[in-house]
Amino acid sequence: EELGPDKFRLGKKVFIRRDLELTSSRGQLKCSHFLPAKGTSEARPCVVYLHGNCSSRLEAFDALPVLLPQDVSVFSMDLSGSGRSDGEYISLGYHEEQDLRTCLEFLRELPTVSSIGLWGRSMGASTSILRAAEDSKIAACVMDSAFKDLKTVAEELVCKGRFPWPGFLTGWAFDLVRTEVSERANFDILELSPISRAPHAACPGFFGVASDDTFVLPHHTQELHNAWGGQKHFRVFEGGHNGVRPMWFLEEAAGFLAKELRDWSQAVQELQHEIHESGDDSRQCESTLDTCEDLFDGLSVGVNRVQDESGKCEEVLGLQTGSSQGFRAAAVPPSQVCCETPKIIPEGLSILEQLTFLGFDLRPAEWASRRSLTLEDAVSLLSGQASVQL
Repeated sequence: EELGPDKFRLGKKVFIRRDLELTSSRGQLKCSHFLPAKGTSEARPCVVYLHGNCSSRLEAFDALPVLLPQDVSVFSMDLSGSGRSDGEYISLGYHEEQDLRTCLEFLRELPTVSSIGLWGRSMGASTSILRAAEDSKIAACVMDSAFKDLKTVAEELVCKGRFPWPGFLTGWAFDLVRTEVSERANFDILELSPISRAPHAACPGFFGVASDDTFVLPHHTQELHNAWGGQKHFRVFEGGHNGVRPMWFLEEAAGFLAKELRDWSQAVQELQHEIHESGDDSRQCESTLDTCEDLFDGLSVGVNRVQDESGKCEEVLGLQTGSSQGFRAAAVPPSQVCCETPKIIPEGLSILEQLTFLGFDLRPAEWASRRSLTLEDAVSLLSGQASVQL
């Protein structure tokens, strides 16, 4: 009953809620998917909302009024140990990351999902960071009041108490808690450190924090923003850790996700269209793109041709240049490779400049460079999107 009617209206549009269960490593996850009542078979972006500590998927209701009108669907779930999902304990992100992974695997099998972004608050924000550092196919993240590491949060909560503990007692108590958590919840709280993973996240990130948050102090979000590997934005508001977020923040966060997810979907469509227009056999093209990383064997020494011991040229993977080729990679015949001038990537170029130097078109190169930390990541991302939408 807490979820309300499975059909509801926002403005002039009608939406539906589909409840379902997913199976994770910790049991059953209770989930809800919010969609337009019309056009349910159409592919559209999806935002996965991840709730905070001592909360549930009901928290996503605050974001529905700003997300659903953007023509995106919203997927929310009770993380393990929360709401109606299985699990006795929460882990503040450590095990919840695997719940999120289960969710993403499910959504990526749906033909109605064209791209995926994350919106997390508190525990959900830290979970988003941990997953984004491992998953390059997440289009963008909104992170509200994340913590940089659990040890710092615990120490700050003790120190701000009415009767602060001496340092030696704080360390002793922390060790006791660490042992108890490890035995009961099966994780080491010292290993729960989003700040160590943030530099590995390449997708655009939108960070928000309340200036009057006394539970997870604002410096946590600031430091995570500074460490984030991809493009990033930072917003400050009032409302405490669990207070209602101002409408301007919700609208700006929703607009950020909608734009990034649409850009992702459009880039994938253009890539697949260019491959189709190229006239190559799709299976051969996909195979070539899947092995695109082989290119770096040549680029690492500055050339794109190799010779065997007899002096004969071997087949290597090259990149066709020219705007008509889009970002299509192709296996270059030996005769053509032998005649090519060795291609050396000049030092000091940005990822975008390296991609265009290799022959990628400007728009897809810009799209990939914004979501990649290295050239190899960018080429891999472009290659993967040739046949996989998300």
